[in-house]
Amino acid sequence: MAFHVVPACIFASGCLGLAILSYFHLQQPHSLLWYSQTGAIILFEWVLSNLVYRLVFHPLSKYPGPLFAALTDWYTVYWIAEGGRHLEFDKQHKKFGKFVRFGPNRLSINSAKASRDLHNVNSNTFKADAYSSFKRFFGAEMSLTTVDHKAHAFRRRVNMTAITPAAVKEFEDQVTPHVDEFIDIISEGVGSKVEGEHGWSSGKDMCWYVSFCIADIMGSMTFGRTWNVQRDPKYRHFVKDLPNGVAGIHLVGHMQSLFFCNLHKLLFNQLIVGVGNLMSVSRSFALWRLEQTSMPHRDIWAALLASRDPKTGEGFSTEELISEASLFIIGGTDGMITATTSTLFYLTHNPRTLERLTREIREAFPLSPEDVGKKASEVECPIQFASAELQSVRYLPACIDEAMRLSPPVPSILPRVVGPGGMEVDGEYFPAGVNLGVPHYCMHHSEENFAQPLTYAPERWFPEERERGLKDGSVPVSGKESVKMLPAVGLSHGFTPFGAGRSGCIGKHLAYQEMSIVLARLIWLFDIRLDPSSNLGEGVGDAKEGRECRSEFQLYDRFVSSQNGPMLQFRYREELTA
Repeated sequence: MAFHVVPACIFASGCLGLAILSYFHLQQPHSLLWYSQTGAIILFEWVLSNLVYRLVFHPLSKYPGPLFAALTDWYTVYWIAEGGRHLEFDKQHKKFGKFVRFGPNRLSINSAKASRDLHNVNSNTFKADAYSSFKRFFGAEMSLTTVDHKAHAFRRRVNMTAITPAAVKEFEDQVTPHVDEFIDIISEGVGSKVEGEHGWSSGKDMCWYVSFCIADIMGSMTFGRTWNVQRDPKYRHFVKDLPNGVAGIHLVGHMQSLFFCNLHKLLFNQLIVGVGNLMSVSRSFALWRLEQTSMPHRDIWAALLASRDPKTGEGFSTEELISEASLFIIGGTDGMITATTSTLFYLTHNPRTLERLTREIREAFPLSPEDVGKKASEVECPIQFASAELQSVRYLPACIDEAMRLSPPVPSILPRVVGPGGMEVDGEYFPAGVNLGVPHYCMHHSEENFAQPLTYAPERWFPEERERGLKDGSVPVSGKESVKMLPAVGLSHGFTPFGAGRSGCIGKHLAYQEMSIVLARLIWLFDIRLDPSSNLGEGVGDAKEGRECRSEFQLYDRFVSSQNGPMLQFRYREELTA
């Protein structure tokens, strides 16, 4: 039965009224006014008939959700532009349950079972129409938006050859100089513990410090060229505009009629300017790299330039390389920026976890006795990128995973369209052509998947600590957690911050190594605290979650995320001086 019965009846009555009006109108003498009125009647009849179809006869008509969403995709367009789409999903799922219709042909399913069904590598699904706008802007698909499974698989294989776990260690020479620069910049204005309160630095907005560091690393590893945005402000607007660019592409993808008469530029100019900047920087990097005949270091782009289609023997075209550049620029920055800054937010808002992580990092990488009492600038940090020693500090990726659970880098939905023949998802059958997706923020915050889901507890990622929690209640645990729920896996029951299946992030291992080296170097050298004069990154109010929750890191959903803060202060660890 249709969910919105009363509005459907009202619209159906309007259709009937227009039909009666049409009958009498046809008896009138024909004139220019008559033809104009006829056109208006036909238009309104068409609109009302479509609304009735969407509310009564559409395959999704039985599912609950806001009336506005069932009628038009303007509902989704509004929430993408507003930036709170993940919170709106959460609100509607709390109101209506597992299934929420968020567009005329779009359904959100908040369940881990649905996630497994949709993300299975053999599932009868394809990339949804929302992804097709990318080609309208760039002129070619990138691997993330490629609909054809075989073409997508080829591109994934090419990209994966460059960032296998074995290959990641080879990027140390490209990563370490930028992390060194990051630490030097954070060190500005930092004192020592003997100075008391005066030893603490001024507040630093970690969103931008981390963003510029990650962006420089991405440039060196992917293209062998860096923006140098940590020191040079010339290109920082590109980094700041990336989420807007992604939002613009995603927004127009949900309502491609906005391309008509360039309405997207008129209505959402700021986001479309962001798209233009993303296109510009992608073209700049890709064309520059194409001109290089040799490089001092191995980079990811070399694998793309050397790749050939197994059927035709042809390589990527220039337009395809430019579109792929945008994927690496987005994928190599935004997700890690969100995950790293959110980890810093939750660590500093939960001092117990910061104390444990600080202890474990400093015990794993002890300060040599001859360095005690030295100036911090004269001491060399022993932590190396992607080293076995760093990966053995298991509490660090647990802290990252728990931050991504509470504030996922892709907060809402990766939409899929059901293929020919339909499919069953979480016990419900859906016909071909229907758009489905799983809301990550909602799923990560669900009590069905996580005990005390609003509590930041990295310990929940260790089987041995979950077992202890069952006995003494020291760790939030339900007893239903999968044995595969482990740190740095990036995938478990109800937890998909990197996506899954055919759309899973191929750079997951690399991302963990980048985030780990940045966080570990910070925590090894500095004592860290929240700036007492700032609440940047927090919600405002006393709610348990959402925009009014002080203990939740505030994300703005642009498909990827944008954020501000946290504002942190630093001083050198007790054994070192300024």
